[in-house]
Amino acid sequence: MTTTLSKIRVLDFAHLLPGELCSTILSDMGMQVTRIEPLEPGLGKRLPPIVDGESLYYWSLHRNKKRLAIDLKKPEGVKLIHHLVENIDVIVENFRPEVMDRLGIGYEQLSKINPRLIFLSISGYGQKTKWSQRPGHDLNFVAESGVLNQHKNPDGSPTLPGILVSDYMSALYGALAVSTHLMERETTGKGKHIDISMFECALSTLNILGTGLLYTGVDPIVGGFNYPSEMPNYTVYRCKDDRYLAVASLERPFWEKFCTLIGREDLQSKTAKPSDEALKETLAAEIEKKTLAEWTEVFDGSDCCVSPVNTLQEALSHQLTKEKGLLVNASHPLLGAIPQMITPVFNRSESEVVARDSTSHDARAVLSELGISNDEIDQLQKLFVISCALEKAQPLKKS
Repeated sequence: MTTTLSKIRVLDFAHLLPGELCSTILSDMGMQVTRIEPLEPGLGKRLPPIVDGESLYYWSLHRNKKRLAIDLKKPEGVKLIHHLVENIDVIVENFRPEVMDRLGIGYEQLSKINPRLIFLSISGYGQKTKWSQRPGHDLNFVAESGVLNQHKNPDGSPTLPGILVSDYMSALYGALAVSTHLMERETTGKGKHIDISMFECALSTLNILGTGLLYTGVDPIVGGFNYPSEMPNYTVYRCKDDRYLAVASLERPFWEKFCTLIGREDLQSKTAKPSDEALKETLAAEIEKKTLAEWTEVFDGSDCCVSPVNTLQEALSHQLTKEKGLLVNASHPLLGAIPQMITPVFNRSESEVVARDSTSHDARAVLSELGISNDEIDQLQKLFVISCALEKAQPLKKS
């Protein structure tokens, strides 16, 4: 992609999904991302599936990024970062608050070297809050933010979301914030420290429900304005082959068309309500008469908001997935083509996706591009501050 963003240089210190995905989005947008890794293989390189010693988890997140292995616990490593940051626009990190400061590469330290630096910190609870040092994972954040309480099993227990809500939302908000402040910098000439917490990102997904509760003082579930709310015409039904059909025929024209197609015109005059279990049971009995494939054919082109509940394989093979160019192949010297989903933020016809060589950090070339001389690189190698050989990762052992 040849845009203004291709001139933006990013140093990525992330070691967990939110920061790693954020820098991947920035890379897909066209920015030059250089990933700073430890000398020893991190967790991401050992997460399954592992193929020939290479983690597909790792490579799904680090396409089109250059990589440097630097020992940040050595003063020479910190000095190197100080040197590099002179020509860097953005830093992405997701360590616990104050870790970057203790290493000597926090915002206050680096902004003195480069006042235009945009420094993104993604953490669980924010940089300066009462809980800033408290550890947490996605399950903690969706639980504490109220997301988990919105979806429950028949026995009343919360249902775990099928995706990592706070991880993905914080990555997206992080990329949006970086892009916004890059534009702002064009006017102010100054950088900024962006503080994003995973808790607030999870909470933000409940903004509509939050407004309702704050104004009325009534819990959305109790008040009946929790969205989405399961109703006879907004739920999933089991088919004859134990597959599922998603019915979202909320509007009257859609509902009437749905009733016609399942052969129950007599139900068209009914108004679906969440408490109408009898209607739900009637519809369930009708849907169980056919397989998912048969119902898919019945509703094909009907425009009444009825869909098959696809498997991931079916979704990846979907016509729209192909038309929108959502799948690309990253080139890897050992594994060959690694198919993966591109970030849907630009025209895929302009995308260039490259997986860097897994057998070399290409440290000399990367550092040279960032203004480090060959003599300095040689000295850093002798002091074991940087590594030019990429280690093979081993799969995690099952406990």
